[in-house]
Amino acid sequence: MTSIAMSPPKSLTDEQGAQYHRDGYVVTPALISPAEASEWKQTLIQRLTDEGLLGNIPSGVRVWMCDDLDPYTSTQLHSPSMLKILQQLIGPNVEFLSFKAVFKNNKTDFRSPWHQDWAYWRGSAKLSIWIALDDATPENGCLQVVPGSHRRAVEMQHVEDVKGFVHRLTDEQVADLPVETVPVPRGGAIFFHDLLLHASCPNINGQDRWSVIPTFRDASLRDSSPVWRTALLLSGSSVNI
Repeated sequence: MTSIAMSPPKSLTDEQGAQYHRDGYVVTPALISPAEASEWKQTLIQRLTDEGLLGNIPSGVRVWMCDDLDPYTSTQLHSPSMLKILQQLIGPNVEFLSFKAVFKNNKTDFRSPWHQDWAYWRGSAKLSIWIALDDATPENGCLQVVPGSHRRAVEMQHVEDVKGFVHRLTDEQVADLPVETVPVPRGGAIFFHDLLLHASCPNINGQDRWSVIPTFRDASLRDSSPVWRTALLLSGSSVNI
């Protein structure tokens, strides 16, 4: 029987790893293939359709916890490449917590305001992966970040509106900061720290811009966050579950 050689998992270079720790984020242009990204998008569209939520979430964000994975998402989150990169950035003990679908079109055209994810869950540091399921451009709402802002928590304003981001900063508060716009091709990803200040450009061309954002933590650190009642251990051992 002829054996099939498996491609080795993708990994970060030393320079990319250093960039993550220095800047709070790093881009991998091809974490998954464009075909996988398209299939993941269709899977999430079907889930939202089945739930009666497609087109009915003003914020354009739907969150699922780790015990509510569809089979395709589960397969992607267990990919050797994703786990290898997570272990490079977090360490050998990796827990998956939750994931969200983020979708923008001509109905959800506003920008996501400036914020740190940590303000929404607190506890130990987390890492999220912003995975582009469509080409993400400045015209359809790609991310913007402030490199190096992950070194401290920032006081957020409390605002409630349809955008769904109740903890945020104003554009004026980041006006003098070194903002970078980060376009990503379909299948590309941004690994980022939960203290990284980030926002998204508005969708001004009305084209779809879907992404999926799974969140992880170092399972060797005790986490006091009240958000997650359970977690999925991907590697190593955990002090949390």
